[in-house]
Amino acid sequence: MSEKGNVMVGRKRTVERRKHKRYKAVEGAYAAISPNSHKLGQIIDVSMGGLAFKYIDTSDNDTENDQLTEETIFLSSMGYYVGDLPFKTITDYEVTNAPSFSSMKVRKRHVQFADLSFKQLFDLDYYLRNNVSEQVEKLPQQYKS
Repeated sequence: MSEKGNVMVGRKRTVERRKHKRYKAVEGAYAAISPNSHKLGQIIDVSMGGLAFKYIDTSDNDTENDQLTEETIFLSSMGYYVGDLPFKTITDYEVTNAPSFSSMKVRKRHVQFADLSFKQLFDLDYYLRNNVSEQVEKLPQQYKS
């Protein structure tokens, strides 16, 4: 895969714009958007800056109304819970290569956390340390913001 000016090598980008290392979520880690949203799905990867999750699209194509009600996201898995995390959607698209046994559409959403309080950052850090399939490493001092 290559684009003019930005060569893709395998799955790695030549320029990584994320500030936070992403970690693969453990089996059973879920995200739910609230309030008044029906978007609940399995977390694919997560970082201190945001996450990606897959969900079944149950909407009736009323995306404008849906976007207005989405304010916070909740994370949950095996006894761990973090709630009310404000976010903004970076991208949301239909996953076309997912095996489908029904007419339901699978979508993937990438969100970026926004304006987290100290307590929310603390809770998210604790959640990460207990719900990823690879160990969360401390960042070297030079990369801390």
